[in-house]
Amino acid sequence: MSPLGEVALAAVFTPNPKHPLTASGFFEFLAVGIGCAIALIGLYAAISTYRGLDPTRRRGQILPVTLTGGFFVVIGLAVATLGAWIF
Repeated sequence: MSPLGEVALAAVFTPNPKHPLTASGFFEFLAVGIGCAIALIGLYAAISTYRGLDPTRRRGQILPVTLTGGFFVVIGLAVATLGAWIF
């Protein structure tokens, strides 16, 4: 006798018909993940670079640090947006 008695369990997977599971769907989801990762890495790089500078050099280096980190954030968000738009 089964520990569950006479109950039969079935694993049923019903995908959303509006979003069929295809390889392109996987790559779209991957683009969203990679884009978010690029944006977070750019944000972390800008903040950690700014905090690592000497307080006397921060005023002169804020623009390059902001532009470099902002570039990665914009590119990452663009990749994530493209993946979400296609998905």
